[in-house]
Amino acid sequence: MGEESKPVLDDFVEDDQFELESYLTYLFDQINHDNEILLET
Repeated sequence: MGEESKPVLDDFVEDDQFELESYLTYLFDQINHDNEILLET
């Protein structure tokens, strides 16, 4: 049963790869923006 779930997980990762990368990029942008504000004060 454990091996059967692997293809499903691979498909899930492939389908959401772009969405995940976009979300991570958004998060990093937010963090960088917060850091810039902290450095300015």
